[in-house]
Amino acid sequence: MKVIGLVGKIGSGKDTVSRMLKEYGFKEIGMGDMVREIARERGLEPTRENLQMIQKEFRGKYGPDYFAKMVVDRIRERGWERAVINGIRIPEDAEIPRKEFGKDFTLVLVEANPDIRFERLRKRRRPGDPKTFEEFQKQEEREMKLFNLEKTLSYADEIIYNNGTKEELKKEVDDLMKRLGFS
Repeated sequence: MKVIGLVGKIGSGKDTVSRMLKEYGFKEIGMGDMVREIARERGLEPTRENLQMIQKEFRGKYGPDYFAKMVVDRIRERGWERAVINGIRIPEDAEIPRKEFGKDFTLVLVEANPDIRFERLRKRRRPGDPKTFEEFQKQEEREMKLFNLEKTLSYADEIIYNNGTKEELKKEVDDLMKRLGFS
């Protein structure tokens, strides 16, 4: 079994890396999938603010590792041999899979420059994405504090740089897979 966790700031390219890992037989589960399910059940729009509110509520009630444990359980229930956990944010999101999967877990930081990340957000136009660079900076600052993201980023075993083209990113992913024993 091999489990890869993806962590990175907003707009860094985690979703794109996750899609590329599917070419290596990895099945994706997102930390946000669990939260979006709850939002749907409550009839809420899956805006960034609503999802953050739900995360805060459930982590407050059931502990900060609530969603990470759900993700680990789903991977095991489904019997996946290769899984990618997309959207790791708080330290517990990384600590629980590392504890549960041991050496079979690798946390990968997807890194990109702020101006590039902002431009990607402008192009993708998801609900709740910032419209100005100032909004982008404020949102990032809020998420860094809310999720203690700096600590989570420091747990990374590997780094993928995503400041160029999709072809360059694909090479970064291919190189990572070679380092992890998947050629």
